[in-house]
Amino acid sequence: MAAMGVQDPGCRFAGIGGSQMQTVGLDCLYDVGKMSLVGFSEVLRQLPFLWRTMRHIMDHISRWKPERVILIDYPGFNLRLAKRLRRLRIPVTYYISPQLWAWREGRIATIRKCVDQLLVIFPFEVTWYQQRGVTAQFVGHPIMEEPEPDIPRDDYLLGLGMDPHLPVLTLFPGSRRHELDRHLQLFYDTARLLQRDTPGLQVILGLARGLSPKLVPSDIRLELLVTTTRPRLALRYADAAIIASGTSTLEAAVWGVPMVVVYRMSPFSWWLSHRLVKLPYVGMVNILSGELVVPEFLQDRAQPGPIARATVRYFQDETYRQAVQTKLGHLRQSLAAPPKDGAADNLDRSSTASQPSHRAARAILARK
Repeated sequence: MAAMGVQDPGCRFAGIGGSQMQTVGLDCLYDVGKMSLVGFSEVLRQLPFLWRTMRHIMDHISRWKPERVILIDYPGFNLRLAKRLRRLRIPVTYYISPQLWAWREGRIATIRKCVDQLLVIFPFEVTWYQQRGVTAQFVGHPIMEEPEPDIPRDDYLLGLGMDPHLPVLTLFPGSRRHELDRHLQLFYDTARLLQRDTPGLQVILGLARGLSPKLVPSDIRLELLVTTTRPRLALRYADAAIIASGTSTLEAAVWGVPMVVVYRMSPFSWWLSHRLVKLPYVGMVNILSGELVVPEFLQDRAQPGPIARATVRYFQDETYRQAVQTKLGHLRQSLAAPPKDGAADNLDRSSTASQPSHRAARAILARK
């Protein structure tokens, strides 16, 4: 949105979003945080709310008659919205495409019929969609626009009361309340085992925005450093991390932080996903690399002992650690070098105009 505003100051935006989108001009119809659901049973419980939201959004679109609708991720809702938009003959851009290559490939028919522009953030997706009759453009991954930290590692850790010369483990149990509920005790128990086997190990529990430290039991708060202050820096500056599967695993990969990926969900969601998802891995790092670069522990396999044994290798085996970091570096390079995209062919790769957000904005505005 900010990049589109720079390239065309006349742009106006309305839709579903959060505080950051509102700061760049979004007329927010619904808070995206209320629609942040993971797992089939979780979605089922919220269906009445989602249906009401769909009706409200369609009423607004019918009245406002926008030049284009930009759908961002969230396929369960957005693909249904795309079908309705087709009847109104409103052009649709899908930015950050659904992960159809993981499951529910049949949805490709809706993309083919209802989406006239598809912008993707992983390079392999261009070929995957092309093989299925859909043109996609790789604009680069938004994570590559992350600015360098404004505080050095030592200063950040000292500010937390930690010794920069001792090993640091960061725990990221997830950004949603139900993820915290399922992972917190598991991560804590694992950290305690690691502290027993790793002299001087310092542990940071990073809580996402919107998760209060009060959600963490007092006994855990006494044992671990719990931070809501720039927790992503706690991840970036960690020597290793245990992370709930999600976007944070890709952030850690780009920053070269060795990790172990963990996830638990409701029994029904696990049963269904296990039958529908057709990929051998869950962590985006492993999916993109095509191999098990970092360990994964899912559902019943997610137990403190095995997770601790996998994590401690990063502190005890430097050869293994460096091998993992080398593969993470290759992954970073694949996300940082999008192919030529017409107007950007001659741009300096380090310039603002070559950043993923500006590539995406340029591609969208070219369709006006």
